[in-house]
Amino acid sequence: MTPNEYISENYEHLQQSAKNISGNHPLALESLHYAIEEFLGKKNVLDIVDSGGATFYIVAILLKCWRSRTSAFYRKYLAPSNELYDTSEETEEDYTEELYSLAIKKLDGLHWYDKMLFQTFVDEGHTISSLSRATGIPRTSVSLTINRVRKYLQAELKKSL
Repeated sequence: MTPNEYISENYEHLQQSAKNISGNHPLALESLHYAIEEFLGKKNVLDIVDSGGATFYIVAILLKCWRSRTSAFYRKYLAPSNELYDTSEETEEDYTEELYSLAIKKLDGLHWYDKMLFQTFVDEGHTISSLSRATGIPRTSVSLTINRVRKYLQAELKKSL
């Protein structure tokens, strides 16, 4: 069976799968066509159809389209439509500023060493290894401290929000 024959015979089933995955979103059919196009572009499309895995493959592409915010479909179709329907007054930048201010306040509750090491890590854009080299503190100690502060901040921010 050719890929086109497979798609023709199974189109209704694939269409229903797209509707189920998208929650019957208006762009469900568009996502199915995107998935079919991506599927047909594969070099081994004949092998996939012959093995009986075409439905699984197309459904996997559909899932990626809807669940991954980094997928090309999401960036092209879903992200712009989400921006159109966003009625909130607070922008993402405002929210980030608020979180940053809150995190800075929570850092005041830490030991000076943890606070200074974490602030240097964030403010100067270091990696754990580069911070270790810059400060002369062993990498393991830097890593443990940074991870401990991260967990502390995550827990504190969850409480506050």
